[in-house]
Amino acid sequence: QRKKKMKIIIDGYNLMYRVRFKGVTLEQKREEMMDMIKEFLALNPNDVTVVFDASRSISNHRGHQRFGEIKAVFSGPGESADDIIEEMIRNRTGKAREHMVVSSDNRLIKYALEHHFKTMTSDEFAEYLEQE
Repeated sequence: QRKKKMKIIIDGYNLMYRVRFKGVTLEQKREEMMDMIKEFLALNPNDVTVVFDASRSISNHRGHQRFGEIKAVFSGPGESADDIIEEMIRNRTGKAREHMVVSSDNRLIKYALEHHFKTMTSDEFAEYLEQE
């Protein structure tokens, strides 16, 4: 029996600040993190969405970008990455147990658990990425 793919939602900057990257700029670090997640996906095929706060963005709407298999979402004006992740939790498709939220934000983890999602802290996930 084929293993079901997990739908993993990652709190982007929350994870990024827990991994040691060589990159200097935010873009370099983000690219490096996406590359690490791509390596993770090569060994663990799952659906991954990384949500970033784009509070300094000049765009007046939510941004979407693809990094290979990874979907990235950048928050629009007046919304945070947490708001988007909570919305994704509320509007999930499929079984809750096939979803996981990666964040170290206690409020977000509590919200995910209340909706029967699996959770992993950013520290745990960073450790996992760094040993791949």
